[in-house]
Amino acid sequence: MTTLSRRAWLHRSALAAAALPLSRLPIPAQDSKSDRPVGDEDFIRLSSNENAYGPSDAARTAVLESLADANRYPRHYYQTLIDQIAERENVSSECVLISAGSSEILGLVGLTYGIEGGDVLGCHPTFDFAMRYAERLGCTWSRTPLDENYHYNLGALAEEAGPNTRMIFICNPNNPTGVETPHVELRAFCIDQARRHPVFIDEAYIEFSSRGRNNSLADMAAQTPNVVVSRTFSKIHGLAGLRVGYAIAHPSTIALLKNYHTGRGVTVSNAGAAAASACLSDPEFESFCRKKIVQGRELVCMAFDGWGVEYMKSATSFVCFRNDKFSMKPREAMEKEKILIRDYDEFPGWSRVSIGTVDEMKTFIDAAKKYVG
Repeated sequence: MTTLSRRAWLHRSALAAAALPLSRLPIPAQDSKSDRPVGDEDFIRLSSNENAYGPSDAARTAVLESLADANRYPRHYYQTLIDQIAERENVSSECVLISAGSSEILGLVGLTYGIEGGDVLGCHPTFDFAMRYAERLGCTWSRTPLDENYHYNLGALAEEAGPNTRMIFICNPNNPTGVETPHVELRAFCIDQARRHPVFIDEAYIEFSSRGRNNSLADMAAQTPNVVVSRTFSKIHGLAGLRVGYAIAHPSTIALLKNYHTGRGVTVSNAGAAAASACLSDPEFESFCRKKIVQGRELVCMAFDGWGVEYMKSATSFVCFRNDKFSMKPREAMEKEKILIRDYDEFPGWSRVSIGTVDEMKTFIDAAKKYVG
């Protein structure tokens, strides 16, 4: 990587500073309408794709033990976690970057590749944080529609890519649809496009997909400078409140991302890093969560099948379904039943229910069937 001139550095720094106040980023309207404060036990929270089974006992214990080091910076915890992730993914430690949830990686990628303007490509609807961030820097996000089967339209993205393309974003499995892009197709797409453009793959829900982490492109990311994969401990591991995520990429790409990583790259606490390390040492709990969440997902899909409600085949911890069989908007109906689900102003006609515990999903089914007919 070439050394930046002082003028170029100042220009980029000014743009980066303008992008930092994330509180101004658009927040889905349903957040302010239906989310309730943490601790409101009257509501079943099925709106944010949180893991109702976590954190594990091992993660809780690790958090408590980490408090003895609360007066120290988390360098040791970081290196331990990086080494564990590298071993789990069969990559070198230089290919891993720790972050405050995968959202920080999304913002970091949007900043890194969007700081000089240009086009960012991604289908719509999708988890749009990286593109929204890049837009604030002057980029243009061309919202490529999903295909007729609600799959990420890789062919359309390839046709749209050009000399002004700064990044191609792919969420796999996709949020909010839950649909998985076939591994073979996505790998071929990345092999082709990474010759010319950075490709970012958000794998927040990969553990719930048909083949789990075998569907990941982490191995390609570690070997290919133009491919970045992000993961999170928020979903399968149940650490959404502790904010731990990571990127896997070629060492040269990790070095590029670190140029824009705030706080000298120290954005995860001792407690968060310790909990994440404990999660990686507790495969039984991860397997338990996947089994129970898939069971809850299947219960919801069976109910929708019986009611004739259209839904998208999900490879995640949520199900996206059509509203037309309901007597009123499902989000509003479920709020009356003290259950929080989600809908999207930019994705009209559809709602999304997160998968909680099996008992919570049975409660959701009993409540929802009152409004189907």
